Amino acid sequence: MTALNLEIIKQQLTDLNFIADNIRLVTVNEMPVELLENCTKTEGESFYNSYMNVVYKKADRYVLGYVCQDPLLDQAIIRIGDHYYDPTKQANEDFKPYQFAVLTEFTTFDMMKHAKKNKDFPPDIDYLISKKKHFKNVIKG
Repeated sequence: MTALNLEIIKQQLTDLNFIADNIRLVTVNEMPVELLENCTKTEGESFYNSYMNVVYKKADRYVLGYVCQDPLLDQAIIRIGDHYYDPTKQANEDFKPYQFAVLTEFTTFDMMKHAKKNKDFPPDIDYLISKKKHFKNVIKG
């Protein structure tokens, strides 16, 4: 994965109709092994895995956004305390810390409420765009 500089990240987010200046960039780090062992981490299923990890209280927040690679990759990760993790990538690939553009974070209650509106699927980028009036802080009107 090739890391992108801030200017390229902001341009790609703008091209995707997001308000780049309102989007936080965080570093996704390696999760401690004892936490990773208890997580759902099916290969290629970041949205499902992140959803399940929050539902079963293995994480505090479901985090939706983009992996900062070229091109940007939509994905869900988790937050535990002040740390961001990607159990899917860590368990199934050669993991290296990476930058992630955070569009929004959901608590368990909010994530489940949005999933119910999304036909029981975890919220994803398409869902955010379909509900853009609720996410106008990051999506251009």
